[in-house]
Amino acid sequence: MGTFLKYVFYLILIIVIYLVGKGIYDGDITEKTTVGQVVDTVETGAAQMAKDSGNAVKEEIQDYQAQPKKDIKIQ
Repeated sequence: MGTFLKYVFYLILIIVIYLVGKGIYDGDITEKTTVGQVVDTVETGAAQMAKDSGNAVKEEIQDYQAQPKKDIKIQ
């Protein structure tokens, strides 16, 4: 269980670093940005990433279900 939590922590840390880096690159985070604004930017970005991931999974499931099923022949 400890190893799982460690990996979840690392995943969250990577996502936060990515979102802060993206905010700096896009110009949303500058040297005049407060910590509260950075937190809001990361929170918004994380929510959008989760929403996009959910939509992508939903689309893939629909694509899989729409494909014709093939019989498996064992010889």
